[in-house]
Amino acid sequence: MQSIRTFMINYPLLSIGILFPICLLIITGIMTILLKFVLPVVLAFWLSSVIYSTIIGKNTAEYYSKPFWFIRYR
Repeated sequence: MQSIRTFMINYPLLSIGILFPICLLIITGIMTILLKFVLPVVLAFWLSSVIYSTIIGKNTAEYYSKPFWFIRYR
């Protein structure tokens, strides 16, 4: 581990050049998961709550102030 640290201190530009593609792959994978799975679920949930509030005739501002309106609190 000490030899890797010494190499990185002596050659910072080369070290960043080696780390960049690895970090790019990790970030690309995370963003792909977020954009393909998480974001559509969040948007679908939001749109369904807007449609629900429109159908029942409630004010949508109430749902923005309480984002988890479907959970009943004691």
